[in-house]
Amino acid sequence: MNLSKKSRTVVIFGASGFLGRYIVNELLKSNWIIKVFVRNPNKAKHLTLMGKLGQVSIHQCDIMDSDKVEKSTINANKVINLVGILEEKNKQNFKNIHLIGATNIANSCLKNNVDSYIHFSALGLYDGEHSKYAKSKLDAESTIKNIFKNTIIIKPSVVFGPEDQFTNKFAKMASISLFLPLINSGKTKFQPVYVKDIAKAVGIVINNNIHNGKIYNLGGPEIMNFREILDLILLKIKKKRIYLNLSFPMAKLISLLFTIFPIKPITLDQVRLLEKDNILPEKGLGFRDLGISPSSLISISGHYLKRYISKY
Repeated sequence: MNLSKKSRTVVIFGASGFLGRYIVNELLKSNWIIKVFVRNPNKAKHLTLMGKLGQVSIHQCDIMDSDKVEKSTINANKVINLVGILEEKNKQNFKNIHLIGATNIANSCLKNNVDSYIHFSALGLYDGEHSKYAKSKLDAESTIKNIFKNTIIIKPSVVFGPEDQFTNKFAKMASISLFLPLINSGKTKFQPVYVKDIAKAVGIVINNNIHNGKIYNLGGPEIMNFREILDLILLKIKKKRIYLNLSFPMAKLISLLFTIFPIKPITLDQVRLLEKDNILPEKGLGFRDLGISPSSLISISGHYLKRYISKY
């Protein structure tokens, strides 16, 4: 690969979150010049402290603005889309963010002759009929593949790591409450995937065009149901709590009652997502095809959850 400025430039949309930090760190190891485009640049300032001086730059862009997206990808060799939401707020709805935004990025990749477009989707989408989130993610996958053939789609299960909004969320909850909610007896299955393994996967697919056009399903080594995950968290933080079992109809009713509150512990769409397992399909590419042996939630979570251990 010739080392012109274009050939070593990667544009990342939405890297201000948990996953973005690890992906940026991984790409810096391969000396990429990284341009991060986010709606609120202040939330991504910490990324500029990584790498060499000027290697990471932060810019403002709303992915629903097609003109701005197109200008953002000029001179980019690779493009990554990490933008996603779990809850709708006004214009920040699933269709706008997951479908229209991703489509704008795919069109800009085509127009600016980008080498490859790494798009983040999710596991557990099935036919997309069970939730608006799932439908928007699936619609985006099919749309962008039709627009830009050099798209690489990455579909992780629930992601864990030191700053996640998953294991930490329930560890915090257990720190302040004697009770933990358990929807449908916690039967929904997950295949929790370590954030650093996802970053490694991005580092591999971005450095070789043989991955273009492929879909990678990423899950950890263990299939665990939700109750087993909560049991593990409580074990790691040395607490005993009482589970409050909620049936799906009850959980949906409670989520509807929370629609009037600014902060919602769970939305109706999130309850619907729990009606389907979030595990690897029987067929398809994954970590093994990238030469990665995924890390275990059971062995890693204790290292960062120990901060929730207290004397009471």
